[in-house]
Amino acid sequence: MGPTKTELYNVYIVYYETPPFGGHEGIALVPAQEKSQNGGRFYHVKGNPFTGMEYDSRNVDDFSIAKTFKTKVYQFQLPVSYLSDFERIAKSHSTQYGPHALTDSDEDLPFGDCVDWVAGVLKGVRAFLKSAGMAA
Repeated sequence: MGPTKTELYNVYIVYYETPPFGGHEGIALVPAQEKSQNGGRFYHVKGNPFTGMEYDSRNVDDFSIAKTFKTKVYQFQLPVSYLSDFERIAKSHSTQYGPHALTDSDEDLPFGDCVDWVAGVLKGVRAFLKSAGMAA
């Protein structure tokens, strides 16, 4: 018997501790049939919220072996048939940035980081799934 075909991904927010900067988070898509639920595709933005964050995705064999790994939190399931839609939403979601974030105390001036990116992507994916008649 060969490997089980992936039909669903479990979607997680993965949290890392990155002292002295606080934390980092990203989104993991893990094949639902994977027993450990620690490996799959990882999506995040990297860089500096003051000068700009860059989209990145990669395969990860085991999220939990990173020294900075904190935890992962389950969000919802995504059918494999919607993977390209997820990736389109993830790539198209941007973060606000600017040098004002270093010097300006005006909290109304936006700038974004990985936390904002994750929240925005998941909101977009949930809206997409809802429009497709699925709960997320």
